[in-house]
Order: sequence, then structure tokens, then C-alpha cells
Amino acid sequence: MLKNFRLSQKTIEELREIASLLGISETEAVSRAIHSYYLQLKGEEGYATSGAIVPFSEYKKTQEQLKQAIYKLGELEGRLKEKEELIKELRNRIKEIETKPKRWWEFWK
Repeated sequence: MLKNFRLSQKTIEELREIASLLGISETEAVSRAIHSYYLQLKGEEGYATSGAIVPFSEYKKTQEQLKQAIYKLGELEGRLKEKEELIKELRNRIKEIETKPKRWWEFWK
């Protein structure tokens, strides 16, 4: 049975914003809101909010932090690679010096 409801302009704008943020239809947003309110009235809201649904702003904030962390990890990996190359080069130079035959007059130094 279909039923029509009248909403204020402000409520309609809020509904559209929620639907847009969640990427769902306005009908689905209303359905979820009613279901959430129903669970809250029954005292079962803890079960509904314990899932993976988070506010979109928190999701975007976490995504940005993750992006920055990955960028910093990349920078650190680059620095580590540079240091490893320097260490390798120094070891090769030390081997060269150690294996290079000394001249006869350098034995007394």
C-alpha cells in the first residue's frame, strides 16, 4: 500500500543531502531512518549502530589520513633505499681497498 507524506522544505533538503552522502535513493534514506528510529524506540539501537556504517565526513577524513600515511611510507621507503645503496657502495669500496695489493714501500706505513 503506497502512502504519500508531506515534508517541510528543510526536511526535504536534509533528506536529499543524506541520500547524496550515502549514495542511496531518497526512499532508501527514509526507510533506513525509520528503521533506525524504530530500533531506538525498542532499545535495540546498539545493534544497528555497531556495524560498519560511519558518517561520510568521518569516512572522508579517514581516507585522507590513510592517503597521507601511504605517501609518507613511500617517502620513507625511498630514503631507506638510498641509504641501502650508500651502504652497498661503501662496502664495495672497502672490499676494493682491502683486496688491492699494497706496494712494497707501503708495508712500513
